[in-house]
Amino acid sequence: MSSTPVRPDPEVAAKATRRRFSAAEKARILEAYESASAIERAQICRRERIYSSHITAWRKQRAAGLPLEAKRGRKPAPDAVEVTRLTQENARLKARLTKAERVIDIQGKAYALLQTVVGESADQTDELPWSKS
Repeated sequence: MSSTPVRPDPEVAAKATRRRFSAAEKARILEAYESASAIERAQICRRERIYSSHITAWRKQRAAGLPLEAKRGRKPAPDAVEVTRLTQENARLKARLTKAERVIDIQGKAYALLQTVVGESADQTDELPWSKS
C-alpha cells in the first residue's frame, strides 16, 4: 500500500471576492493587536491574513468616532442627496394636489346633485358655497 500525497485543487476561482470584516471582528482584532507585543502583533496579522494598514485604518475610524462597519468608497454628494429628497417631496406633493383636485371636483358634483334634488338648479346659484368668503 503506497500512500500518495493528496494534491490541492489547482483551479483558481473565476472572480476573486474581497474579504469583509464585521464590526465585531474588527473590534476583536484591534483589541488583540493592541494588547500584544511586537512579535505577537506580526503573528496576529499573519493569522488573520491582514496588513498593518488595516489596523491603522480601523484605528483612524475608531478615533474619528465612525462606526467600524463604515462603508468604503465615494460618499454621496450632499447636493445630490438634497436634490433626491426634494424630488421625492415634489412627487408626493403633486400626488396630494391631484387627490385634492379630485375631491374638490367630486364635492362640486355632489353639491350640484343636492341642488337638483332640493329643486334648485345648480345654474341658478350665483356662487358656489365653498368659494364664498
